[in-house]
Amino acid sequence: MAEKKEEELDELLKTFLNLEEIDVNIYRSTHLLPGRKDGRRVYGGQVVGQALMAANKTIPSEFHPHSFHCQFIAPGDISRPIIYDVTRIRDGKSFCSRLVKALQNGIIIFTTIISFHISELDSIRHQEPIPDLDSPDECEDASDFFQR
Repeated sequence: MAEKKEEELDELLKTFLNLEEIDVNIYRSTHLLPGRKDGRRVYGGQVVGQALMAANKTIPSEFHPHSFHCQFIAPGDISRPIIYDVTRIRDGKSFCSRLVKALQNGIIIFTTIISFHISELDSIRHQEPIPDLDSPDECEDASDFFQR
């Protein structure tokens, strides 16, 4: 039963986040979900997820998102595909930045700037490691401590 639910979730995510590449750095949604049961507006979380997927398709696999700033500008219509236009702002050794614009009928409905970072060893630490202490259950009761 749990395996079937996992398969259903995987299929939903594939549908929910699926994009078709229509040109270099340009992607189109293939399926949109309504934000409400009877609504005609696109679920905002899907727009965010698809924008992240579009940006992710333009970077090397060793990079991971670490900063993600979104702005919803206008409601999306589930009856029309969303076009995701990715602009490559920066491609460095450790960081990549992308601007993604989501458009319907040539009108921007959503923008995001995403910064990706490659996994690196920590080089600078600004704090001391936490000391090895007893767990709270092993500590002396506060009233006993203050009576000493």
